[in-house]
Amino acid sequence: MASKILVSKIAEPYASALLGLAESNNCRDEITYDISDLLTLISPGSELDDYLGSPIINNSKKKELLTNVMESKLNSITLKFLLFLIDRRRISYLKAIGEKFLELVWAAEGIKFVSMQTVIPLSYEQEEKLVDKLKSVTNFKEIYLIRKLNKDILGGMILQIDSQLIDMSLKGRLKQISTLIGTSFKF
Repeated sequence: MASKILVSKIAEPYASALLGLAESNNCRDEITYDISDLLTLISPGSELDDYLGSPIINNSKKKELLTNVMESKLNSITLKFLLFLIDRRRISYLKAIGEKFLELVWAAEGIKFVSMQTVIPLSYEQEEKLVDKLKSVTNFKEIYLIRKLNKDILGGMILQIDSQLIDMSLKGRLKQISTLIGTSFKF
């Protein structure tokens, strides 16, 4: 868990800096597409991810590869940013930086992704009501639900918005009740 926090602390300033560069150069959409494509290319275990993350491979070789292969495909600001990450020995954090960048872009556009766990899928009408309620509470223009089925929660739902967890599950309620009456209830 500590490493996730460290990675997040490293990724955030770089992602913010890239967003600032993108906005000041009026190319936020282009750079967003670049980052989205790069995240697909550097999926864990991919050859590019292994190559860029390798401490054995010289930084000049990494820069040469990116320049030769990506120069015609990426916005010049994106490419310069990648080369900068190599110089600062932060290229291994590209996935975390890219994900944080996309989060910042989506937040700037009023888009929020909410993780929802339920025992059974909600109907279209139920999802629509939930999204409308979340929009009014969070003031986001768009809310996209990431649906997960979880039989362990027994009923109800669990929502996660960023780091906030809203447990409206039957299992969560039973735990609250058992804590209030001082018993330990096993699930």
